Amino acid sequence: MKVPTSLSTAFDENFQNLLAEVATADGLLPSAGEIQAKRFLSRSVAPHVQRLTELFNRIGSENPESGLEKYWKKGSNPENLRLAYFLSFMPGNLYRTAAVWSELHRLGFRWQTENFRAVEFGAGPATGSCGILAGESHSPCGLPKASNFALIEQDRKTLQLGEKFFDAYRKHLELPDFSTRTFHRKLSLKQGWLPSSAPTFHLWLMSYVLNEFHESTEELAISLLKGWRNHLEPEGIAILIEPALRLQSRRLLEIRQQILAHDQGKEFQILLPCLGHQSCGALSDPEDWCHEEVSWWRPPYLRLLDEMTGLDRKTLPFSYLVVARSSKPRESILPALEGAKTTHRLVSPAYQVGGDYEFYTCGTQDGKRRSRLKRTNDELSRGSILVNGSPRGDPKATRIDQCDRII
Repeated sequence: MKVPTSLSTAFDENFQNLLAEVATADGLLPSAGEIQAKRFLSRSVAPHVQRLTELFNRIGSENPESGLEKYWKKGSNPENLRLAYFLSFMPGNLYRTAAVWSELHRLGFRWQTENFRAVEFGAGPATGSCGILAGESHSPCGLPKASNFALIEQDRKTLQLGEKFFDAYRKHLELPDFSTRTFHRKLSLKQGWLPSSAPTFHLWLMSYVLNEFHESTEELAISLLKGWRNHLEPEGIAILIEPALRLQSRRLLEIRQQILAHDQGKEFQILLPCLGHQSCGALSDPEDWCHEEVSWWRPPYLRLLDEMTGLDRKTLPFSYLVVARSSKPRESILPALEGAKTTHRLVSPAYQVGGDYEFYTCGTQDGKRRSRLKRTNDELSRGSILVNGSPRGDPKATRIDQCDRII
């Protein structure tokens, strides 16, 4: 994944000031200046950040009772808890969503609709929807002016914060007058993702949601397919973002496999990051998993908060999946892949070894493998795509003699 510089540096003091204004107006900050006050951050924010980090890392563990829901409801100070999430976790998750949007832009994806309806599940403070705003601002995919975002969240006050933040961030980015609708609702697979009377949407967005469900990957895949068939527009897409931890990442890969098994390519296509419907190479090794990693310039206050909590978020790992409801050829959806009979995406950094680059790839035909390519003048890094490469050698260690181009 290659994020444009303008996006990776967009979370500067102006973004920090915006967060401070929104949090102060919502009563979460005593004053805007407190966002960089060491005493306030160390007493009122950092302890919650550390506790939330522990709980987030335990979601999906062998003990399904992570304690997260209890902590949300019975924390010693709910306002400071919401503030800790808003300041510490929301910006990085927003950026992750924006990075996925920028990858769609990089490969030529464009919306062909006069109006646009998106739904975000487990929206929190409109984290993913604001990530779409950031992505569209720096890597436009052609959102029309008539765009609406439905926000579904189980915590009412967080939902209200998200509504305010979305509008403030839209103005900050000088985007059109996109609108929101809010729905206070707890998600349940038994009840379905949406009521039967709900409309259809062009974008189905889930950021750090599936990891909170304990149903099997097959149950989740079947439920998603049912929801998409009922509520995702033709030519619409679903974006799923999950943690980069091995267990959660592998669950997302298994959901992908179950989607393919139950749909059999009749209605849906896997667009990213896989660029195809091949068997997942990472799943063949029980110790392996697949994740992306993006770098950014953290807001000044977040650097300070990271120092206090011992976190290092200069780079942000995550797992993701983009699914399209379309029967069009892949190159019609992602024009940058026109003429690509095979693709190999780098899923690791590229290291210089003598006159070669060495890296791991995942391809449309052969899963994950270690590869080498003669050094070229083209930039080669994690996320690069080798089009029509010709690998040879051992299935687990190959040389790619040439390729038509590098994206």
